[in-house]
Amino acid sequence: MMSMKNERKIKIMNKKMVKYSSVALLGLGVICGATFGVMSLEKIDTGKVGVVYSMNGGVKDTTLSQGFHFINPLDKVKEFTISNEQLILSKDSREGSEEDESFLIATADNANIRISFQMSYRYLPDKVVDTYKNFKGMDGEDIMDKRVKTVLKSKVSEITTNHDLMDIYSGNRGKINNEITTFLNKELSKTYGIEVLDASIIDVHPDKQLDKSIQDRMAAMQKAEKAKAEQEAAKVEAETNLIKAQNEADVARAKAEGEAEANRMLSESITPQLIGMKEAEARMKHGWITTQGVNTVVKDNQ
Repeated sequence: MMSMKNERKIKIMNKKMVKYSSVALLGLGVICGATFGVMSLEKIDTGKVGVVYSMNGGVKDTTLSQGFHFINPLDKVKEFTISNEQLILSKDSREGSEEDESFLIATADNANIRISFQMSYRYLPDKVVDTYKNFKGMDGEDIMDKRVKTVLKSKVSEITTNHDLMDIYSGNRGKINNEITTFLNKELSKTYGIEVLDASIIDVHPDKQLDKSIQDRMAAMQKAEKAKAEQEAAKVEAETNLIKAQNEADVARAKAEGEAEANRMLSESITPQLIGMKEAEARMKHGWITTQGVNTVVKDNQ
């Protein structure tokens, strides 16, 4: 009797063990599935795309757009910015850099001046896969920090060496910045798949010796501009006086011509008949007179 009871207990215990084991396995499966799902879920940030590298098939030609994606947990994903990103290399944090990242550039007149620089850029979406392959699996941020920054300074100097120091310090810097933007866009697009939207020198930082030289140049330029302005003023004054003299001469000439014309007309109007009439009028009023040309001689009555 006891034997049957024990067998029944054993069967009940076995059923419970099977039940608990099933629940445990189910729970383990859920945990494993959730873990697998989390490991397979990849988030691509806004304004970026993801390049996928598979251990089996290598780099995939199709990129991941922004949002969440389920991928093989063994695959690797590297992100690239395809929206506007800004690189700032400045002297201090007030301009954007965490440390002094300003750099020296050369000029056409053999000067070297330190500048702060900014560049707006993005990776070209149709080139990110090739860029990833060319740079051995580096992502966009690594390429910018470890590759682009190292060549950027020399690239900027290739443009500034065509301009004098004063053009960069106080001249029309907009023209220079346009040249830098065009040149960097061409160079970085070809090598790194980067489109440069804008690049510009945002500030200059001359040392004490160079600053003194710049101030001396500026003083000389101001002196030259003042002298030029005075010359222009003297030229304008001389031209004004000349015009005034010419006007006065024209007035005098016109007056003389008018008087001459009046005399001519008067002379032509004096005829023998007019003289005779005037003699008759004078004799009636003054007595006997004789005339000689336009002169009148009055004599006493005979």
